[in-house]
Amino acid sequence: MLAITAPRQPLLLAASLVLAGAIALTIHVAMLAAGIPFPLSQPPAWARWLNLSLAIGAVFVVLRLAGPDFARRGFQARTLIVFALLLTIRETARAGIMSGVVTTGWAYSAIGLIEPVAKVLIQSVLCVAAVRWVRGGVSLVVVALATAALCMGGQALAGMALAPLMEQFASFARPAQYVFPYPFHVTLAAYLTMLEPVIGATLVLALVWQRLPGTKIARLLTAALLVALLKGIVGVTFVFSFFMKQPPLEGMLSYSQFLFEFLALGFLAALAWDAFGPAVKAQTRAPSSLS
Repeated sequence: MLAITAPRQPLLLAASLVLAGAIALTIHVAMLAAGIPFPLSQPPAWARWLNLSLAIGAVFVVLRLAGPDFARRGFQARTLIVFALLLTIRETARAGIMSGVVTTGWAYSAIGLIEPVAKVLIQSVLCVAAVRWVRGGVSLVVVALATAALCMGGQALAGMALAPLMEQFASFARPAQYVFPYPFHVTLAAYLTMLEPVIGATLVLALVWQRLPGTKIARLLTAALLVALLKGIVGVTFVFSFFMKQPPLEGMLSYSQFLFEFLALGFLAALAWDAFGPAVKAQTRAPSSLS
C-alpha cells in the first residue's frame, strides 16, 4: 500500500488549484464572448441514459483506483465521499447560487437545489453498491449501463415526489435580471463559486492520482478526462448535440465551451497536484485495478 504524506507545499497547491478554476472558467467566458451560443437541447431518454452511463463508468473507475484505504471504509462513508465528489464537481450549489444572483429569486433557487441533491444521492448510493460487480473493462460497461438505468428510474421517482413541492413554491420564481455579458457582481460570483468544482476535482485527485499508471502526461490527460466524464459533459457534447436546432457540429461547438472548461480544470488541477501535492512514499505507482 502506498503511503501518502501531507501536501509538500500546501499554500502553493491551494493557490494553483484556485488559478486552475479561474483559467477553466475563463475558457467558457471567452467562448461565450466570441459569440458561441449557450447550448440548449432536448435529448431522448436513450441519449440521457448513455450520457449517465458514461458518468457512472467514470465513478466506477475512481472507486476502483481509490485504493485499499478507501475500500476499507464502510458503505456509508464511501457513499458520502462519492456524494461529495459528484455534488461539487457538478456545480450543484454553484448552480443554485448563480440562479439566485442572476434572477434575484433566492428562495426558489434554494428550493430548486433539493431535486439535484436527491438525484446525486441516488446515484452515489447505487454506484457504491454496484461497483463490486466491476471486474474489468467489459463488466464496467455492462454494470454502468445497468446502474444508469436504475438511476434514471430512481431519479424520475424523486422528481415526481418533489414536483408538488416545486409547484407550491412556483410563485417565488423570478425571470433572469441579467444576461451575458454580465455586470461585475455576477461575474465575480461566477468566479468565486467556481471553487466548488475545484474542490470536486481535488477530491478526485486525492483518491486516484497515486494509482494512475503511465507517464506523467498520460496521468494528466487521464485526470482531465475523468473530471470531464464525472461532470457529465463528454456524452452531452457528442450525443446531445444531435438534438438541437443547430446542425450537430455547431451543437458540439456550443457544448464544447463546457467540455474544454472541465478538461482544462482536470488537467491544470492535476498539474498542480503533481507539483505541490502529497509525495508518494514508494518507488513505483500501484497498477490499475481495472487491468
